[in-house]
Parts: sequence; C-alpha cells; structure tokens
Amino acid sequence: MGNINTVNRFFITLCYLVTIQTVLGQNSTLSGIVKDSLSTVPIPYASIGLLDANNRVVDGVVADTAGSFSLSNLKNGKYNLTVKFIGYNQKKTTVEIRGQKSLDLGTILISAADNRLEQVMVTASGTGQRHTSDRQSYNASQYKNAVGGTALDIVKNLPSASVDANGNISMRGNTGVIVLINGKPSFLDPATILNQIAANDVAEVEYITSPTAQFDPDGKGGIINLKTKKSADNGLAWILNLQGGLPSIKDYDNRQKQKRFGGDIAFQYKKKKLELNGSANYLRNDNAGFREGDVNTVIADRQTFFPSKGERSFDKYNFGIRLNSTYEISDKHALNLGVLASRRFQDRVADIYYTNKTTRPSTGEEISRTNYFNPNLQNKQGEFYMLDFTYQYKINAAHSLQLGAIYEYANIYGSTKNANIENGVDTVQWTHNKYTNPLRGLRLSLQHTWALENAELLTGYQLRNDKQKGDFEYLASENGTNNLELIPEFTGKLNATNNIHALFAQYNHKLTNTQFSLGLRYEYYQRDLLLLNTSQEYPYSIHQLYPTFNLMQDLGSGWSWKLAAARRVQRNNNFELNPIPEREHSETLEQGDPELLPEFTTNAETGLFKKINAGSIFLNAYYQHTKNPIQRVNSVYADTILRRVFTNADYASRYGAELGGEGNMLPWLKVNGGINVYNYKISGQVLDYEETRTNREWVYSINAGLQAEFLKNWGAGLQVNYLSERPTVQGMDSRFVTPHFNVSKAFAKGAITAQLQWQFMELGNWGVNEQRITTFSNDFYTTTNYVYEKNVFLVNLKFNVHKIGQILKLPKSEFGEKEF
Repeated sequence: MGNINTVNRFFITLCYLVTIQTVLGQNSTLSGIVKDSLSTVPIPYASIGLLDANNRVVDGVVADTAGSFSLSNLKNGKYNLTVKFIGYNQKKTTVEIRGQKSLDLGTILISAADNRLEQVMVTASGTGQRHTSDRQSYNASQYKNAVGGTALDIVKNLPSASVDANGNISMRGNTGVIVLINGKPSFLDPATILNQIAANDVAEVEYITSPTAQFDPDGKGGIINLKTKKSADNGLAWILNLQGGLPSIKDYDNRQKQKRFGGDIAFQYKKKKLELNGSANYLRNDNAGFREGDVNTVIADRQTFFPSKGERSFDKYNFGIRLNSTYEISDKHALNLGVLASRRFQDRVADIYYTNKTTRPSTGEEISRTNYFNPNLQNKQGEFYMLDFTYQYKINAAHSLQLGAIYEYANIYGSTKNANIENGVDTVQWTHNKYTNPLRGLRLSLQHTWALENAELLTGYQLRNDKQKGDFEYLASENGTNNLELIPEFTGKLNATNNIHALFAQYNHKLTNTQFSLGLRYEYYQRDLLLLNTSQEYPYSIHQLYPTFNLMQDLGSGWSWKLAAARRVQRNNNFELNPIPEREHSETLEQGDPELLPEFTTNAETGLFKKINAGSIFLNAYYQHTKNPIQRVNSVYADTILRRVFTNADYASRYGAELGGEGNMLPWLKVNGGINVYNYKISGQVLDYEETRTNREWVYSINAGLQAEFLKNWGAGLQVNYLSERPTVQGMDSRFVTPHFNVSKAFAKGAITAQLQWQFMELGNWGVNEQRITTFSNDFYTTTNYVYEKNVFLVNLKFNVHKIGQILKLPKSEFGEKEF
C-alpha cells in the first residue's frame, strides 16, 4: 500500500509539474491602441514599456502611426504597463497574463499634460482651442456660420486670420500662407486649396505659427493644416449636408440672377487594421456686385480723368471628391494612400461705364471728352488632382522610417473678353485673351525617427519639383473690324521649373516642466524661367539655412509660456513671375516680373496661455522682418491704362500682439474670438520712380463669435470678422467687415439639423462686404470701391445618417456619438 501511495503522489506531482511547465512555456501576445483621452484620436509613436513586479524592464515598443502596439513572447504573470508620449501624462496600468494566447487591452486613453511639444499643451474644457510651442489648434465645429461652405469659411474665423474682399488670406497680416491637408502640402495657392474642401469635412484647423525644421520653410505667414474627420472606432458612419440659397435681397441690377445651392457627403469606416475616410462636395455660390472708381493719369501736359461705375459680379462653382485610406500590414509596416480630385469654375463679369475727360493742367483747357462702355468677362477654371502615398516601417522600438510621395496635376485655363464701345455705338476695340497654364508637381521625402528617453531626433531628406507650361494668346481687332488678329507683344509661351533639395535635423526634448525643440534645415533652390517665343532665360539659384527654435515652459496653476523663432521664405509663384502682359480690363494691363526675388523673413514670438475652468485664453507677441517684400504696384502705361506689376520693395517690418480665447460665459452661451494688432512698415523704391516710398500704419483685425443653445434643441450664433485699413507701398486698402448670423433647430434626437444663415448681415448702410483700394504716385491716382452682395440667406439641412440608423434601431457602432 505504501508503494502505491508513493507512486500516486509521484504521478500527481509529475502531472502538476508538466501542467505548470506547459503553461509557463506558452508565449502570449499583448496588444492595444493608444488614443488621446479628449479627442479619441490615435497617438502615433507613443512609447510602451512592460515591467515585472520588481520594476525590471521586460519589453518595450513604440506605437505605430495608428497608435497601435503589440508585445510578443510574454510569459504568465503580473506586469506593469507604462505608456508615455511627449506632452501627455504618463499612464500606468496593471496587466495579468494567465495563459491567454493573446490579450487585447483595447483602447488606452492618455490625457494631455499642461505642456506638449508637438500636439496638445493647453486644452480648454471640452471644446475649442489648444496651444503648443509652434501652433494653435481650433475645433472646426465651433464656427457654425461655416456650415455648408468650404474650409475657407472656417479659416477666416481664426483669431489670427483675415480674408479681404478678393479672398486673399492673411495670418498676422501676412498673405504668404501654406495650406496642408492632413499634413500633406500642395503646390496650389491657399484660396484654391481651401475652396476644394467642404467645411463639414474638417474636424480641426491648426495654425502653425513657427514651423519646425521638418516642414517646408515656405510661407512667411506660417502654415494652415486642415485635419479632416476620421474614424474613432470600428464601424461605418455617414453625414450628409444640403444647402440652398434664398433669392437675393439686392442684386445691383446685375444681368443674371445669382444661384446658390450645394451639398456634401462624408463617410468614415474602420475595421480592424483598415481605415477609410472620404467625402464629396458641390457648391454653387454666385455673388452679385458693383464697383465704382476714380482714376486720373498725367503724361507731360496732359491729364486724363476716367471715373467709372458698373457691375462686378461672380458666377462660380466647385466640386470635388476626397478619399484617404490607412492599412496596417503588420506591427512593423503600415501604408497610407490619399486621393483628391476637384474642379473649380469662375466667371467674373465687369461691365463698366467710363466718363473720359482730358485736360491740359498748365492752362486748364479741356482737350477732349467721351463716354464709353467696357463689357468684360473673365473666366478662370481648372481641374485639380492630387495623389499622396506614405509607407511607415518600424525597425525596432527606437527607430522608424517614413517614405512619402505626393504627385499633383492641375489643368488651369481661362480667358478674358474685353471691348471698348464709345457713345454706345462704335466698337473701338475687341480683345480676347486665352491661356492654358498646366502644373505638374512631385514631392518625395524620407524621414528617420529615433526615439530616445524623453526625446526624439528627426532627420530627413525632401525633394520638390514642379513644372508649369503657360501658353498665352492675345487677339484683338481695332476700329470695328470683325477679324481678330494675334498681337505678338502680348502673346508668348512660358516654361517655369522649380527644384528644391532639402536636408533637415530636428531634436525634441521634454524635461519635467520644460519642452523644447531645435532644428536646422538646409535647402538648395533652383528656379528656371524660359520664354519660348524670345528664347530669354531667367535662372535663379540659392543655398540657404533655416534654423528653428521652440520652447514651452509650465509655470503652474494652468499657466504656460512659450518662446519660438524661425527663418522662413516666401518664394515667387508663376503668376508673379510671368512677364507676358494681360489686358485684364479697359483700365488695367497686368504683368509679372521674371527677375523677382524671394522674400526672406525672420520671425520671433513669445506667448502666455492660461487654462480656465470654462475654456482658455492666450496672449502672443511677435516680430517679423522681411527682406525683398513683394508688392503689386501701378504705373502709367497709357493715358487711360495703368500698368499693374509685381516688384520687390527693400524691406518690411511688423510687430504686434494677439489676444484670444474661448469658453462658456454661461452654461448655454459659448464665446470664441481674438484680436490681432500690429504695426506695419514697408519701404523701398518702386519701379522707375526715383523716390523711396515708405508707408507705416497700425493695423488690427477682430474675429469674434457667440453661440447660444436655448429652449429645446434650438441654437443661434453671431460671428463678426473685421479688418481695419492696411498700408501698401503705394497707398491704402480700406477696412473690411462681414457679420454673419445663424439660427438652428435639431430634430429626431439630433439626427437632423436645420439651419438658417444670414450672411453679410447689414441693417442700415455701414459698408458691410465692401472694400476700397487706393494707390497713387506723382503721375497717377486711382481709387476703386468694390461692393459685394449683402444680406445673403442660406438654408442648410444636415443629416447624421449614423444617428438616424440608431433611431431606427438599425445596426450601430459607437462612432456616431463620439464623432458627431
């Protein structure tokens, strides 16, 4: 019996040991995804460490571009999981492995610390604004007047932004701005890009005031980065918006009625390692208008006056599609592919009546007098295509590579039809300008990221190449003849090529209460301009260094302080360089200068940020000095024609401050806004004028909004954009003010929202949506007031298809509630 018991005990012990050995021999996999606790946006490159019970490191890894991570070959036991990322509070959690083959921790939320170098540093409660050492971030949903419009309607509400009557964007008074879409640059001008993206497709707008070294140094006014809506969780969600315009209140007797209607639809889909986001939009947005001007020129002892007035209206539409996909092939490999295709069309009608009088100033004698009518139709249109590709390779926990390529094609073309008809009968001249100006561009980039303890080092190479071929024809007939003949003086072909090779290094470091980054970028820039009809070449090349510095300090009690400095460049676009004259309309001949120099700007800024219970406030002070500032100036071409050209002044300087914030004044009342005030000075010789022109003035802009939620599912808002007078090297641009009002009502538990927008609201006569531009010299004076349509009413219907599905008890995910 004793032997049997001994055998049984031995057998039981053996089975127990085998079981333990089998369990201990199993290797488990631990995975999860790291996200921002406020926005639920995945956080790429977060550091994940796994420690045993004695706090000894077992394994570590860096999250991929989608915030996902995976740790393999883990044995049973209790572990401490630590998640870190620059600018976020460290997250610690206990994990126990009990023989599972795989353990998915799901979403791990980490909260933003008071400071963050590249992302969130100061976060308002729930909504609104976030600030870092190099950028300001704004939630797009707070600007209700932009619903149904484009991204431009969002951008013009930012505290540092202003948009004039011609749609020119300024940030802190600078018109040189670069636009990114989800961090991807474009060769096109800011207004074109912003008008291609539906406002409802934008989740957040970043204004990068002091870009670091891995960004292009282009754009003296900084960078605007649009972040489009993305999936937060697995599932499918849709949102649909329809817009229609009510009849015009006042159309200035324009010959055509204005049409305003449109719609956009966007979707987000995510399943495991695949994420898709897309949108399509169409917007027809005509605008009635009127202009009145007063011009006189002096040539020897002849002074000619030609005051004018007449219609100046716009018929315009744009539509486009956008698709972005991300796929995680494995723990080490990820791909991203994006496509953008759009079309833009604009007819500008300027049917102007002139009263022409010529006198002899020495005697006061009237030499001649005539009246003439100048019908003018300018058409601009184009198709735009962009394809971007990114490949991410995670070498190990410390090192990763990113390869990117962007290809862009724009087929830009148009025409201008112009006539001078004297006394309502005689056609003195017919002209017809035609042009094609296609653009092809390619960007390549290779970036290495080295994750260090509480720091990272970025290094990389970037190549940019773009080619534009312009073909410009000027046809004219004189004195009533019917045959249009080619005028060689205003006709030609232009090839322009830009090549940029760039190397950069950037070091980001985080201490206990301090975060800073140092960067240096080297660029070799080569520009080649060739006039095919004359075989004239205009080469330009230069080597430049662009240093950057950013610092953020936590002062405690919700206060943060920043300091930043950078050197930037504003390169000349092909429109500014094109020397082939264009007769835009009767009184203006436009022309570029192929020998224009780039602008080089040094920026420095400092700022304070304060988190408050109901939001946040900020105060920034900045200084900029620019060499070779580009100016658009006038000179006398003929007695009734001004020659409008681009030229470099000597220098310009700007110092100023901006104050802004957002939050809840009352539980039902939200406010947002900012004021930007700066002193601007510009000086230099203009064209062939001998005297040095210097102009200096204080300028300010105000963007402010109120949004109230009252009664049951009702809301109303008011947004005001004000831009004061601004000096130019030859004159002054007047103030520009645009107030907008909206009222909305939600139905079906928020699944449907109806909104009435009252744009360019004017009660009385105080100059809403109109702007006067004045320039002068010793031989000419010109002032023109552009009056655009006021009191425009739009109706929007927004359908949250995901929420409708919830109400109808259709299959659902959690995405709709979080995203919308």
